[in-house]
Amino acid sequence: MLQTSREGHVESFTKLLPHLYPYRYRIWGSVLLGVLVAALWGANLSVAFPVVKILLEQKDLKTYVNETIATAEAEEESISTALAQLEKDFAQLDAEGVGPSDSRRIDMMHQQLNWADNLAKERQTLYQFNLLQHYVMPWVPNNDFHTFAWIIGLLIFATAVKGVFIFFQDVLVGNVAESVVMSVRKDMLKKVLGLDYQTLASEGTPGLMSRFTFDSEQLSQGITLLGGRMIREPLKCIACMGFALYINWRLTLLSLLFIPLLGLFLNSFGKMLKRASRRMMESMSQIYKVLEETFEGLKVVIAFNAQKKHRGDFDNEYQRYFSKAMRVVKIDAAAKPLLELLGLMAMFLALVPGAYLVLRGQTHIWGVRLTEDVMSPSTLTLLYAMLVGMLDPCRKLSAGFARLKRAAAAIDRIDAMMHQETKIVDPEAPKTLPRHSKEIEFRDISFQYHTRIAGTQRGLVLDHMTLKAEFGEVIAVVGQNGCGKSTLLNLLPRYYDPDVGSILIDGIPITDVKLDDLRSQIGVVTQDTLLFDQTIRENVRYGRPTASDEEVAEAAKRAHLTPIIESMPQGFDTVIGEKGKELSGGQRQRIALARAILRNPAILILDEATSATDAESETLIHQTLKEFVKDRTTFLVTHSMSKSLLDFVTRIVVIENGKIVASGAHEQLLETCPLYQRLYHAPSRQDIIPISAGKAAS
Repeated sequence: MLQTSREGHVESFTKLLPHLYPYRYRIWGSVLLGVLVAALWGANLSVAFPVVKILLEQKDLKTYVNETIATAEAEEESISTALAQLEKDFAQLDAEGVGPSDSRRIDMMHQQLNWADNLAKERQTLYQFNLLQHYVMPWVPNNDFHTFAWIIGLLIFATAVKGVFIFFQDVLVGNVAESVVMSVRKDMLKKVLGLDYQTLASEGTPGLMSRFTFDSEQLSQGITLLGGRMIREPLKCIACMGFALYINWRLTLLSLLFIPLLGLFLNSFGKMLKRASRRMMESMSQIYKVLEETFEGLKVVIAFNAQKKHRGDFDNEYQRYFSKAMRVVKIDAAAKPLLELLGLMAMFLALVPGAYLVLRGQTHIWGVRLTEDVMSPSTLTLLYAMLVGMLDPCRKLSAGFARLKRAAAAIDRIDAMMHQETKIVDPEAPKTLPRHSKEIEFRDISFQYHTRIAGTQRGLVLDHMTLKAEFGEVIAVVGQNGCGKSTLLNLLPRYYDPDVGSILIDGIPITDVKLDDLRSQIGVVTQDTLLFDQTIRENVRYGRPTASDEEVAEAAKRAHLTPIIESMPQGFDTVIGEKGKELSGGQRQRIALARAILRNPAILILDEATSATDAESETLIHQTLKEFVKDRTTFLVTHSMSKSLLDFVTRIVVIENGKIVASGAHEQLLETCPLYQRLYHAPSRQDIIPISAGKAAS
């Protein structure tokens, strides 16, 4: 699971550490390749020195190396002689009895330290150029033009090798990014499937899909950027900084004075960009919502010629998204030139004094030493190349900064969902729930739906409702639309928990048993028949995945599904399409009934289970139910009480405004319950006692 953290993209990405850890060796491989790329980057830029030597100063490289060695040897010998003489002078002072605090001795000590420092530098130069002469110069051509061509060829080769390293680094990082996103998506799905229905319903399918698609894609791009460019470019900058410090540490430090200002700018810019990115992603969820509603209701859209309305809704939502996305673009666009300007100012802060020193042949400005020796044009050019080499990675980093912030915002949104706490949990010490055989009791139940928006909660949907069902009873629950029929039955499998009261199965509160144990005893056939884009066999077997083909066939037979299957070319292996769109409503409900029959539940919930069937199919299903409801407790929400239904319903419960107003047999209620009389004798009972308007409405 993702870990919580503070604001900022670094902190956001630390939440991914559990997912990144399995791929740590690939990440270290990416770092190693980044180091090699950075080293080659700095080495490639260093060719500016020999190129300037050849083209501008017209010096042969071999001659330059030999002259430098000769000069260093002469300086070494001169300094060594001076130090030897200084030792004699110290001995003379000792002979004269001059104390350590004498000004002559102190001046001589300062001089000795300076010469010793100069001697070390000359010996270092001598060592380096001897290495060049021994290992490199034999490969360098004698002709100036050939030397120049040789340098260009070497540069091309090094660039090609650098490109190979970049390729392998990007492949490694891409592998890590896709693997991590896959892991995150798996964990998200596991988390979502572990949340309660009410939490998921309030989040909504578009919000969930946005996290699995758009947010996850932003996350993948962020990991790719962080593991590739965000490793490679800083290392390139550090490599060039190291070269620049070696060339002239004083001038290089001048260019680094802008780093604190750059840090403040990036911090402020990053916070604005992250907030804007989060709002943009939230707006994308609303676009998904519009698309989902449009595609789910295509029949209604087409039937009512409402295409223009849905295009308008989409345009409006996309305009909101566009404005938020443009804010991200504007922030990013404003940052790029500002970052580039700061980088140029930092570079010129070192280059301008350096140019003055070269043109004037000086080592000091306003009495401040900025170089040990007078700089040559080639040395200044090399320093300039290294500063440019530092600026280019910074420019590339700024170009990817917006993507990194979007990824950080996506991580925070995913992390927020991953830390959603389910309201429906298993007890710490669960009780065993034997197969239901006695009674089910709804004891003093009160419930209201909670939404994510404050101040929009409805009143009580169930108001201190009490109902007891004996084992084997078939209870029909009727009432007007929105009275709480479906809500009451949704509490039994714990889609929700009541705000007040408890539900007991055989005397055991359902909150005291494991959810798996509870739901394994319940079979549900809903009004909105939900099937999967698989074969008929797989949809029926969904009720009990371990069932054999013979058991699946028997369940289909009992649900009067066999004639339908036999009429299909592939029989049980016919794929029924998304949500069973290849079948009629009645056919889909028979498959759902077969699925419930195969489960063989102790408790059966039928929520308008025959609402989409014709009269003949309804009669056949009721015949099946008449046999199937034996030895189990059945709750049935219906909009009409047909004769075939009354043949096996043992009791009718009438609900109004979240309360039970009557309970008894059909004939008894016709005589004693005015509401039931109106519902039963209405000219069109299908309109007056309609399908419950969604779980949140009934």
